[in-house]
Amino acid sequence: MRTHAARNEASVKLGVLVALLAVALGVVIYHWKFAPVKRRQFSASIVGFEVTSEPDPARNPPVRESLEAKVQFSNGGSEAETISKARVLVSDHEDLSGARSWSPTLHRDAMVLDLKLAPGESTTETFVLPWTGRQETRYFPDDAKIYLGLSITYPAPDGQSITRTEQFGHVIQRKGRIESSDHQSLVVEIPNG
Repeated sequence: MRTHAARNEASVKLGVLVALLAVALGVVIYHWKFAPVKRRQFSASIVGFEVTSEPDPARNPPVRESLEAKVQFSNGGSEAETISKARVLVSDHEDLSGARSWSPTLHRDAMVLDLKLAPGESTTETFVLPWTGRQETRYFPDDAKIYLGLSITYPAPDGQSITRTEQFGHVIQRKGRIESSDHQSLVVEIPNG
């Protein structure tokens, strides 16, 4: 009798243990598969894009064009955040491989370096890529899409740097001038490590 009672008691304990393990495993799987991914509340948004033209009598035709993108950086989190580098770039590949951004020495307004945002702070930066007369424009064929991208480099928790590049539109040039352009809104969220 005692042997059967001891076995019954052991099997009840084992059954309870298995049930607890099953519940714990279920909770882990639920959080792994279905719970929303935790993200920093730090983002960069394209809030405007235009091709600007200024009169320039020294040129033929007498106009100077630039690409201007307005980017809003926002920190809705509770800790200060840093963007090591942000830049607007162009590429003749839709995946933005082989992308070009103009010389940071000559055109520092085409990128932002070491942007620090306190919790709850946001700022809007205007990125300018001078187009007319730039040697770089000769790499792009006439009447083909030239893709526009936003590249953001930020520090990871392990001390490395992570770069994300997202496309937000395109321009088409003809004989060194912008024939047409198209862009869409873009929000880049910076994920947790």
